[in-house]
Amino acid sequence: MRSPLALSAPGKVLFTGGFLVLDRKHTGLVLGLDARIHVHIEEWEREAVNGEQSHITSILVQSPQFQDAKWLYEMREAAIEKSSFVQQIKENVRSLLTDLSQKSFTASSNKFVETTLRYVLSYLKARGVSSFTPSKLTIMADESYYSQSETTQAGHDGFANFGCKLSEAHKTGLGSSAALVTSLTAALIAWYMHDIGQHLPQHLIHNLAQAAHCAAQGKVGSGFDVAAAVFGACLYRRFTPAILEAVGEPASEGFAERLHLCVDDLNVDQKWDVEISSHAVQIPRQLLLLMCDVDCGSETPGMVRNILAWRKENPVEADLLWNAIQQGSNDLCQGLTRLAQLDGIEQDGFEEVADTLSTIRSLVREMSAKSHVPVEPEVITELLDSCTAIPGAVGGVAPGAGGYDAVALLVQNDARVVKELEARLDTWKAREAGTGVSIGKVRLLKARQAYEGVRYEDATRYANWS
Repeated sequence: MRSPLALSAPGKVLFTGGFLVLDRKHTGLVLGLDARIHVHIEEWEREAVNGEQSHITSILVQSPQFQDAKWLYEMREAAIEKSSFVQQIKENVRSLLTDLSQKSFTASSNKFVETTLRYVLSYLKARGVSSFTPSKLTIMADESYYSQSETTQAGHDGFANFGCKLSEAHKTGLGSSAALVTSLTAALIAWYMHDIGQHLPQHLIHNLAQAAHCAAQGKVGSGFDVAAAVFGACLYRRFTPAILEAVGEPASEGFAERLHLCVDDLNVDQKWDVEISSHAVQIPRQLLLLMCDVDCGSETPGMVRNILAWRKENPVEADLLWNAIQQGSNDLCQGLTRLAQLDGIEQDGFEEVADTLSTIRSLVREMSAKSHVPVEPEVITELLDSCTAIPGAVGGVAPGAGGYDAVALLVQNDARVVKELEARLDTWKAREAGTGVSIGKVRLLKARQAYEGVRYEDATRYANWS
């Protein structure tokens, strides 16, 4: 049997450029995190049923950190242009599955897993992969991706047992779906494309993961989260949505070939125009990126719709603000780069970064007020002001689309600063006048900045889980 493989992809934080990143005229500063989604893939023995083994490939996907998280799929290679090409088996399986004692699988669907399987396997078939062996994929998540609850227990090999169903887990907003789709795409590519060796084809993985992730979401998003999962921290300019819109639905005639041409960038009329500058971003070693999970909540899609509606109605006012925020983001990149090039601690450099972050926050609050969208709500303003008042705290933002979910902080790389921040957050409570929104708990996540994107892992680490 083939030796198992394991790959992982990181989470992200859109530190500056929230909403701006939807427009190709602007960029987003995306920072990578050391919290990763892991996929372990191995051969899976299944005995022939009614002589169909040569026509049906079984794929088991499981997420053992959660309850009732085991999905069984069958791939019918002869039905490549049909929606049943990859089909979830939702009922108890009576056929012989040689390495499982119980035959019950999750009945609910997992759209990100199923869509990724359908897209990647369709692409591989169009690329000339002639046969697919049954495989078992085990998905593992670092604990920073989910808020801790009473059901969370210490696991083994560095992974927590969340003790609940996946649908009941509260995400912390680190980009789990993008990291999942990226690591799953990379694992399937590495497993079934035998000629790639140890060199992961990042651009192939990026394009294919973008296609699958957008399809699973039901819309073509900006894609910064997938870019960070593949390449790590970067300055990101989005691709033109029409690139993926032309691929069509998986059940449509010619889908696999269109996907193949799109992913391999072979379409003459519609080339990939994404810009990912992974060398343009560097957090100096004198600083730490800290993520705080806020026990509150906001609806990001609704916020995006409302911001875009405001911008459409007030184009001049919105463009002035967006251009000013873009300039602040550029200044921040330059300030961080200058600080990273210095040896030792330079207080002037910290003050420059702090001033730039303060300017960006004031512009975002102005956008909040004019659009009536809580990008930096009052309770988050109060929280950020309190955190950044701590000696050694340089600045912070409400990352991504903002709202009530999280804050991101840059602090001096000093254990005393982190300890004082933890003490302040431990007792933090706040209530927003007028809305009734309250912050019940703020938790400092273990995740820190990281620069590497998708990568191979030591497959033996997951043996106790797979």
